[in-house]
Amino acid sequence: MNINSCPEFRAELIERIAKREFKARTGVHCSDLIYCLNKQTLRRLKPLPIDDSTLLLFSLGWSTQRWLTGEQEDEPEKEVDGIIVTCDELTADGFPWECKATFASSERPISESQAWVRQVMAQCYVNGTTTAYLTRLEIMGNWKSIFGKKEEKSLPENRKPTLSAFKLTFTQPELDRNWEWLCERRDLFQTLLDGGDLLPKVTAIPSGQDWECGYCAYKGGECCL
Repeated sequence: MNINSCPEFRAELIERIAKREFKARTGVHCSDLIYCLNKQTLRRLKPLPIDDSTLLLFSLGWSTQRWLTGEQEDEPEKEVDGIIVTCDELTADGFPWECKATFASSERPISESQAWVRQVMAQCYVNGTTTAYLTRLEIMGNWKSIFGKKEEKSLPENRKPTLSAFKLTFTQPELDRNWEWLCERRDLFQTLLDGGDLLPKVTAIPSGQDWECGYCAYKGGECCL
């Protein structure tokens, strides 16, 4: 038997994924507004090559969504007030269903993932409902199979991956306030796309999301003011 690495076949697969999944983005999307506006602007105006690690990381999310929903495509886009919102799937009752895959612990409260919550709230707003569902595939489970005590690592409840499902219910005023916030961010983002100066960090990054800087491909450059 002869087994050899085949970088040519790997490169072909990576290229195929990139061509299928990454498309030039136009318009103002909800996902542009819930993260750093400077970073989202630079992605449009000064795009960087997509590295293999980023591509494969996104692939975890795409494959998880398609596996859970059984659908190959997202729901059709909805545009309200110049903001494009896309649901991963709608339940049989017509409620938004957002699918996430993460390396974070299964013990982390969903409320700490503020960008996810804002995204789901936007989906509720444009679909005229106050209820949505969110599933979270936790690739590393609760991490105790790795960093737990010796006697904990093999316990069934500490195995990985795990899947959690949540029902989120909001009040209409909560959805309205979130949408007003998105509209404010829309105006800032559009100004940046039209050639305006990048924003101060305190304005560009939503409160509590300073962690974005640690994963930013533009870190240390003009994105950081």
